[in-house]
Amino acid sequence: MPCDVSRWSITAHPTRCGNASHCPWTGVREMGIVRKTIRGLVRQTGFDIVRYQGKRLGVDPYKDMQRFLKGVNEPVIFDVGANVGQSVDDFKATFPGCTIHSFEPSPSTYQMLKAHCEGVSNVQAWNYGVGSVDTTLTLEENEYSDMTSFLRPSTLAWGNIVKSTEVPVVALDSFAKDHDVEFIHILKSDTQGYDFEVMKGADRLMKENRIGLVFFEFIFSDQYTGIPPFDEVYRYLMDHNFTLVTFYRQFYQREVIGWTDALFINREFHKKRLEDYQPTGLRNWE
Repeated sequence: MPCDVSRWSITAHPTRCGNASHCPWTGVREMGIVRKTIRGLVRQTGFDIVRYQGKRLGVDPYKDMQRFLKGVNEPVIFDVGANVGQSVDDFKATFPGCTIHSFEPSPSTYQMLKAHCEGVSNVQAWNYGVGSVDTTLTLEENEYSDMTSFLRPSTLAWGNIVKSTEVPVVALDSFAKDHDVEFIHILKSDTQGYDFEVMKGADRLMKENRIGLVFFEFIFSDQYTGIPPFDEVYRYLMDHNFTLVTFYRQFYQREVIGWTDALFINREFHKKRLEDYQPTGLRNWE
């Protein structure tokens, strides 16, 4: 049923203002009641109304990465755990001129990734896993491809393992050397609990300040065996000259946090950005 706001009658509270027609609070109170009423009606439909966040950090990771890469028209992006190409679409929409190296270890999922990226400029799909060293590992392929991991599923995982596949794994340090990659503007990793190993394989790149941003999923819950504690990952990144920018939307399991995405920035990269794009005021920089 449509809401006819014009039928509402709102008056000032007598203990606050004796004369409603001259009360400075009347308009504020009216607007507040209107907002609460409309929001209540919307919530009954299963949705909600939230305040527009504008340029605030921590809302949209792609807008945040675009913000930190201001002036970079052709960023190099490593998309580790590309699945069927969802993040390729997001990166290309945000950075049309970017070059993307997409890594997907599952042979069957890789075929879908390759088909998805066919005809997309400057996107190279690689049928590799990414880890701490160049090796061969057993990939536990889940019936849900986005749950596939090098780690065994644990109590809070979902889906069934349909097969175990031996796949080649590369370390980013050796891959960058072999393919003459001088700088990685964004390292995105979504490998279902294996992201710390991905970072370890980029040890030299990080120490040489050759990665600008690291965007990755961290799983807190017991989805896979062998997931490192967050403080260990955080300390590793801090020791490799990165600092935390923000976390994004949190997902919960059994009433506690299950997983979230995090964005880190290299301190040298950030320092240069501050020098090149010094803000005119704090409000514009928040």
